[in-house]
Amino acid sequence: NLYWTDTGTDRIEVTRLNGTSRKILISENLDEPRAIVLNPIMGYMYWTDWGESPKIECAYLDGSERRVLVNTSLGWPNGLALDLEKDKLYWGDAKTDKIEVSNRAMLGCILQKQVLFSCAALCLGYIYPFFE
Repeated sequence: NLYWTDTGTDRIEVTRLNGTSRKILISENLDEPRAIVLNPIMGYMYWTDWGESPKIECAYLDGSERRVLVNTSLGWPNGLALDLEKDKLYWGDAKTDKIEVSNRAMLGCILQKQVLFSCAALCLGYIYPFFE
C-alpha cells in the first residue's frame, strides 16, 4: 500500500500500489499534515502536522486509535524517520532548526525526547565568529 499526507485537502490517505481501493484514513483535526512514516511490523503510522498547533501523531494503519505523541517545543516538524531496531522516532523541525529523537516509538508513545542537533547551537559556536 501507498500512504500519503495531503496538505491541500488536510487528509491522510492510502491506496493499493495499482491505484485501487483508495481510502481517506484521517480528515478531521488536521491543519497542515506533512511527513508520514510507517511501522508495518506494529501496524502504526506516524505523521507531522505543522499547522497552528504543531504536533506529531500516530494511529494504526487503518486510521484508528489516533493520538498525539509530541505537541510541545515544535515549530514546523516536517521530516520523520523511524528506527525499528532501536525503537526510535526521529524528526526534523524547519522552524527551530533542530533534529530530535524519541524513544518507545513502536509502542506509539513518547516517553522521552532529546535534541540531537541544533543549528542555533552550532551557528553561534562556529559560523558567527567568522562574521566578527
